[in-house]
Amino acid sequence: MQVITYKIRRQTVRINVVDKVMDLWDFIDWVKANPVMGFDTETSGLNWWDSDRGFRIRLAQFGNAHESWVLPAELGEEFREAAAWALRRAERVIAHNANFDAHVTEVSLGIPLEELSPKLICTKITAHLVDPRQVKEKGPGLKLEELTKFYISPELADEVKGSMTRIAQRYKTKKADIWPVVELFDYEYLLYAGMDPVLAYRLFHILYPLVPLRSRRKGLFAWEHRIAFVMALVERTGYLVDEEYAKARIAELLAEEEEWKAVARSFGVENVNSDRQLIEAFQGFGFKFTKKTPKGNWSMDSEVLDSIDHPLAEAVKRSTKAGKWRTTWFENALSGRDSQGRVHGSINSVGARTARMSISGSIAAQTFPAGSGYVRHMFLAEEGHVTVSIDYANMELRFLAAESEDPVMIDAFLHNKDLHQITGDAAEVSRKIGKMANFLTVFGGGVKALSQQAGISPAVAKRTLDAFNSTYVRVGELADKLSQQARRYGHIFTVTGRRLPVDRGRDYAAQNYFVQSGSRDITVRGVLELHKAGFTPWIRLVIHDEIVFSFPEEQAAELAKKAAELMAFTVKGVRVPAEAEIGGRSWGSILDLEESKH
Repeated sequence: MQVITYKIRRQTVRINVVDKVMDLWDFIDWVKANPVMGFDTETSGLNWWDSDRGFRIRLAQFGNAHESWVLPAELGEEFREAAAWALRRAERVIAHNANFDAHVTEVSLGIPLEELSPKLICTKITAHLVDPRQVKEKGPGLKLEELTKFYISPELADEVKGSMTRIAQRYKTKKADIWPVVELFDYEYLLYAGMDPVLAYRLFHILYPLVPLRSRRKGLFAWEHRIAFVMALVERTGYLVDEEYAKARIAELLAEEEEWKAVARSFGVENVNSDRQLIEAFQGFGFKFTKKTPKGNWSMDSEVLDSIDHPLAEAVKRSTKAGKWRTTWFENALSGRDSQGRVHGSINSVGARTARMSISGSIAAQTFPAGSGYVRHMFLAEEGHVTVSIDYANMELRFLAAESEDPVMIDAFLHNKDLHQITGDAAEVSRKIGKMANFLTVFGGGVKALSQQAGISPAVAKRTLDAFNSTYVRVGELADKLSQQARRYGHIFTVTGRRLPVDRGRDYAAQNYFVQSGSRDITVRGVLELHKAGFTPWIRLVIHDEIVFSFPEEQAAELAKKAAELMAFTVKGVRVPAEAEIGGRSWGSILDLEESKH
């Protein structure tokens, strides 16, 4: 057995690296003495669903605050069995980004999600409840390296958590490619791996006391872990990809990309991604640059490109867009399929500051073009099934009406009046502009945003928003109350007990955070109700206020009705209904139906 030591602020951490089966006896004794343990895995990559193409677990690591054990799971069944035994015996298992390790454990160690997840504690979720801000938002961040730097030791974060970049350089490869090729008993790799469960264990014990008492009293900690488990089940199911459709779109976009690249070449630009070539070309046409990059070079970002009225600028934008759509959506989905033709997105159940979910990986659904089935047609319900989409009707506005207790807004929803027309009439503008004003108020937009989006003068935009404020007086009072809380405390609390930091000078965003987070929690509550009723195997995606299902065709109407009833929710007497659309087999067919109605 190898032993590696490392000091965290003068405290010695011992990393025990098992390299022989007989070493497992000491590991077994340690497990028996540590019913609560940190846990992590090292794997050949992130594609846990893809064992047919070489995905494998390499190491399984366990630890407490001062000691860890590294098991070479790659070397044989005895080590994998010992790791599985340890997880089954543990009372609590602490891991960072725990869903990933749960998937790895299921496919590599044979422990189902349903068995391991109830005892998992995720430090990423815990950290989000303490402070959800990313580093770029001047928060601690949510990655293990970032949290280690903020809460434990900056030196440790740089020396150990940052070491994989140096290891990759040593192996003369990229960090993204180092994981399957680094030698199993490479010293730096073992130090990196052995510290992870120690850091997870320490972080939880630092972070949990910092979770606001209000959050704990409301049960938010357990609630977030439950939704993370349900999202792991959705990830495991995956979504079928229509290979033929995807390939047709790839060919189409490739042709479009090449067409616009040819236009660029006609103006002397061989590479549309070369800022140098573009700057030289535009300067040759007499364009004067004024914006520079942080390094002092002329900028060629999208803002600059949009400001140039020239066919070359249009060619660059069109070719770049076609290439991005091709690679980001269609090629990414095809290359990310498992052996059954499914993609498995990575669902971040606490994505934004407000905890709004996000999806990344092979199906970044929230980035698909709004109101279009162009990308969504690539995703299919099961054979013999149809796609059903259920979303909440005016969720944010209904939630705002309920929480502000505004009588005009509540009356509109209770008696099915047209809220957008009410706003439009009050401002003497069209319903469309009234609708924009309503939603911009919810999402934190002001006069400038309304003016730009609606194509109206700033004066009309101001008049419209003033009319909103005078019509829905209690909404303004709620906004003022939340702004005052943000200015005084630096944060607000949501109705579910979530603490949301509000940046100094941006207290006007407090209502937006409050409504967006509260609406997200209504969606989560709906998902958990669906899970209790046995609907999870039919769920394919959760995107903001929409849930996409694959239902057996002959039962689709009945199941859609039941699911919508489970999702619907009443906030302080204001109903937030869920509305179902039954399409064909592809997800995009739902959008086709909506277009045909109009």
